[in-house]
Amino acid sequence: MSTGATSEIRHRRGFAWVPPLLFAAAMVVVWTVTAALADSAVYPGPGQALDSLWSDIGNPRFMTSVSDSARVLLLSYAAVIVVGSVAGMLLGLSAFWSGAALPLVYALNSVPKIVLYPIFLLFLGVGDLSRGAFAFASGVLPMFIIMVEATAGVSRLHLKMAAGLGMSRLSLLRRIVVPSVLPSLATGMCLCFGLTLIGLVLAEMFAGSSGLGYELLRNLSLARVENIIGQVVLIGVLALVPTLALQQLATRVRNRYEVRA
Repeated sequence: MSTGATSEIRHRRGFAWVPPLLFAAAMVVVWTVTAALADSAVYPGPGQALDSLWSDIGNPRFMTSVSDSARVLLLSYAAVIVVGSVAGMLLGLSAFWSGAALPLVYALNSVPKIVLYPIFLLFLGVGDLSRGAFAFASGVLPMFIIMVEATAGVSRLHLKMAAGLGMSRLSLLRRIVVPSVLPSLATGMCLCFGLTLIGLVLAEMFAGSSGLGYELLRNLSLARVENIIGQVVLIGVLALVPTLALQQLATRVRNRYEVRA
């Protein structure tokens, strides 16, 4: 790859952070102006929301909830990536089994996950295990579908050549399948992070004793509008930073394999 092409790719990577940050800044400006025009107690401005958030951050109980959510999210998201990608690749290698299983998986993925949460509570109880399992279930099916479709799209000529060479299943995955599906894997990681986070917050809101979702519902029952908005801002920031990083990773993977192609 030439030096000019490398410099252009690096320039694009650096510039990719700018549009989302500019959009976020524009939203803050609109929020400030509309809050000032509304002048309503139920529509606080950014300053009031951030003051309430800063007050919450100084509360040890709130910070414990934040750390609980972060811990469960990381574990659930790691499980989503590992289970969804590995199971998806293995199933995608078989045209028969992927064709048989995918319609059922698509149907299950169409069911609103929140209606299934009582089942998680029934079998796993209230606590980290049930909310982590629900967050995992919210993200693993989309990851699984993405990886099945990506694996099914691997060149059949390459697979036949590997079979003719007597390549083992492990070598087939490592040398042909994994390099071919890496761009889809990176894209799926970006998409499924948000879905896993949504599942976790919903689980904490419905039956949590800690976590950001629990804090949101608690403030809602106490009608603390400034605290609610401040916590929504915090959740947005916690979601935005990893998402931007994962988008950068996906862009790098795509650029690398586009150049190789």
